[in-house]
Amino acid sequence: MPIRFAGAWFPHTMTVVRLDDGSLLVHSPCRPSPQLHEGLLALGPVAHVVAPNWFHDLYLREYRQAYPQAILWAPARLRWLKPTLIDRVLDDSTRTPWYSEMPHVQLPGLLAFEECLFFHERSRTLVIADFLFNLTARDDTPPFTRLAYKLSGVNGRLAVFPLLRALAVLNRGALRRATDRIFSWDIQRIVVGHGEPIDSDALPELRDALRWLEPTVPCSP
Repeated sequence: MPIRFAGAWFPHTMTVVRLDDGSLLVHSPCRPSPQLHEGLLALGPVAHVVAPNWFHDLYLREYRQAYPQAILWAPARLRWLKPTLIDRVLDDSTRTPWYSEMPHVQLPGLLAFEECLFFHERSRTLVIADFLFNLTARDDTPPFTRLAYKLSGVNGRLAVFPLLRALAVLNRGALRRATDRIFSWDIQRIVVGHGEPIDSDALPELRDALRWLEPTVPCSP
């Protein structure tokens, strides 16, 4: 389901993970609909709703109403902004109930709005919200959106949005340490919040997308 930001349209992907206990984790919730709720119900009970960074607060109230039994997780800043909505803080010190099957690492400072990246070990999938985009303009893409993709350098490849790269200089060392942890995972697939998933052999593309962090992050040949 697309969302509009700064005049351009971006696809919005919600990731649903069935945990080992059979319950569901909803990551980066998208616009709710009766069809979506029916699909979730068919998969299992929604136990956790995750806002992976403090910018991803869309539709949280709707999900709270639809799944009152679910625990809502978000970074400390979002809990501070919405104390009656967010149940638990999500950061590097958090050991979530699902940590053993899907660990996470938080990107430091302002970069990606203190986003947590998750690694689902069983499927070898890295789950991302805003840190990386994988966008491709198509024939039916609105002209302004196509131009925005091209000028920002994110069209047709896995890439960090330029604004986030600029903010990285504020805490570059801590970011390198966080990405070192990410590269320690056995990543095969990547799901991004905005764009197409990479279904196989995702590690070389991830290395190329983070090439600007050399020399700590290894580069593909």
